Amino acid sequence: MSGVGELIARRDLALNLVRVELSSRYRSTVLGLAWFVLTPLIMTVVLTVVFTVVFQVGIPDYPVFVLSALLPWTFFQSGLAAGTTSVRRSANLIKRARIPRLFLPLAAIGSNLALLLASVVVLLGTMLVLGTRIHPEVLLLPLAVGLSVLSVSGLAFAGAALNVPYRDAELMVNAGLRVLFYLTPVLYPLSYVPQEWRTLYLLNPMAGTVEVWRDVVLRGVAPAADVLLITIASSLVLLAGGLWVFRRGEPTFEDFL
Repeated sequence: MSGVGELIARRDLALNLVRVELSSRYRSTVLGLAWFVLTPLIMTVVLTVVFTVVFQVGIPDYPVFVLSALLPWTFFQSGLAAGTTSVRRSANLIKRARIPRLFLPLAAIGSNLALLLASVVVLLGTMLVLGTRIHPEVLLLPLAVGLSVLSVSGLAFAGAALNVPYRDAELMVNAGLRVLFYLTPVLYPLSYVPQEWRTLYLLNPMAGTVEVWRDVVLRGVAPAADVLLITIASSLVLLAGGLWVFRRGEPTFEDFL
């Protein structure tokens, strides 16, 4: 059975795994799942003060400018980190029950997706409070969310597979995320990137994903065709590569757990 067919046929199992991920992640915290929203909100406040009061970068609607990028970035960061550790964290479950192994990183991504969708409400509420216009193009947000899922999936699949025999994979992902944050237009607009480097820069799928979020949320325009095509193409390449790595490593998981 194909991965998609299996996911549809056993969707109840997949949803239960997502619920387990959601309930276990912040189980011992007071604020619980609210941390997913609070973290980018706190960063938005700090960055707004730093870049509008101290350095005065002069970017209009800077709080929304930053928050509309931090939400997809937080989803990407959390989804990739959780996806990378998903198989190893579920060692006991793998040994006790026969479940599709691919469901584990998918559940990690799915739990973060649920939090991202809740965060969209916070984003729109913040725009209303700040008096930022909500454009009709906000109806294209499902496209932006879909790109966010596509951009993280392949990397999460590869990370999950490699982290089973090689614990270094988790550390490499954490280090890579720190570098990738500055190679993604979270703190600055894509227009700051020199034109001759733009195509290479957009091979980072999160760069184009963040730009699409800003287009539909803040600027009220349809995403640029070149940005959209490069982002989708690079994400699909990563997805195919990630699935290949996962399927190659899957038969040996129990040997290392």
